[in-house]
Amino acid sequence: MEPTTSSPPTDPTTRARSIRARLPGQMLGQRLEMAALCYGPLYSVAEVRQRVGDTLPRRLGYVRGASLEPIETYASPIPDEALLKYDDAARTGLFSKFWVATPTYYQERQVDPWIVAEVDGSDRWAVIARWDV
Repeated sequence: MEPTTSSPPTDPTTRARSIRARLPGQMLGQRLEMAALCYGPLYSVAEVRQRVGDTLPRRLGYVRGASLEPIETYASPIPDEALLKYDDAARTGLFSKFWVATPTYYQERQVDPWIVAEVDGSDRWAVIARWDV
């Protein structure tokens, strides 16, 4: 029995699109565009930390920020609605990593975590879900 090989499409445009889809770097622009379209503005990791920290009220002498933890190791319960949003985002194939960002004063964690995701192959991040604890 001989291995079967599929012949490449004969239409040059279709063939180029097929080749481009196999090269992750070639699809970066489309991933960024789709992530922004589906999840809103994209941010750098520093901007994510600042936006998450800005949800806390100002306290004299306290620095607001955010701690980031991989979603796989996050131990506190995540509400069902946020989990479903995470699953939907994971299924798109747009993101390489998912994190739970928790507002902090220095390193003291507070409430209202966010799920954020890094667009695959880029330094841009999207907000996937937020919830109140």
